[in-house]
Amino acid sequence: MTVDSGSLARAADLLATCSYAIALTGAGVSHESGVPTFRGKSGLWTKIGEPRADGFERFLSDPEGWWKERLFGERDPDIQNLMDKLHAAKPNAGHYAMAELEAMGVLRHVITQNGDDLHRQAGTTSLTEVHGNIYWLRCPACGGRWHEDSLVVDPEALPPWCPEPGCGSPVKTDSVGFGEPVPGAHLQRCELETARADVFMLAGTSAVVYPVAHYPQLAAQRGVPLIEIDPEPTALSDWATVILRGPSGEVLPQLVEAVRERRAA
Repeated sequence: MTVDSGSLARAADLLATCSYAIALTGAGVSHESGVPTFRGKSGLWTKIGEPRADGFERFLSDPEGWWKERLFGERDPDIQNLMDKLHAAKPNAGHYAMAELEAMGVLRHVITQNGDDLHRQAGTTSLTEVHGNIYWLRCPACGGRWHEDSLVVDPEALPPWCPEPGCGSPVKTDSVGFGEPVPGAHLQRCELETARADVFMLAGTSAVVYPVAHYPQLAAQRGVPLIEIDPEPTALSDWATVILRGPSGEVLPQLVEAVRERRAA
């Protein structure tokens, strides 16, 4: 699709002349990679209802049982289908475009609500995965995080234990479940990056999940322009300085090219 040329030029001008652009991405960015969205008319939680909110409490009270249920318990077919699609997904043009903006020195940080690892796989390095990553493990006690390849989970010796000196607490998967607080370190990084931003880009997010949706509002309140990229209006459309209507996988590559041309002029 072709994006409105005037809006594209305005967004490119903002990005090409800013000092510290950051982005917030949501499920819409990964939808083009075959990952289902969670809310809205066709969202997974709309279809089957939100998962139980006591998962984190169950982990804290019985980490061994929590791990056994996760590894050996019967999984809802819809959830299994989601996990299969997450593991099969590959980065799309939108993910690569964001990584390219970072390589160009334009985009300084990405805050993502997605736990699918696709921003990492596409090459983004300055990244806060607010809701965790399906390929990582985390210690809720000390905040340590490890890729699953570097901290092996032995089904015969559950739960896995934190290897950090002086900790030794049970480790869980990195994904932040319902009822589980977002790690404080993630929120602190988001606040720091938001305070630094002089352009804030939104891509593929409905902007209804807090506390993440609050960060672009904080930026806008101090005069930072917001660039919204989404096929449909969102909760923050009225806050946006520039709106680029369309899927991020189609819009972002055009935006990258427009920024490149603007900087070369």
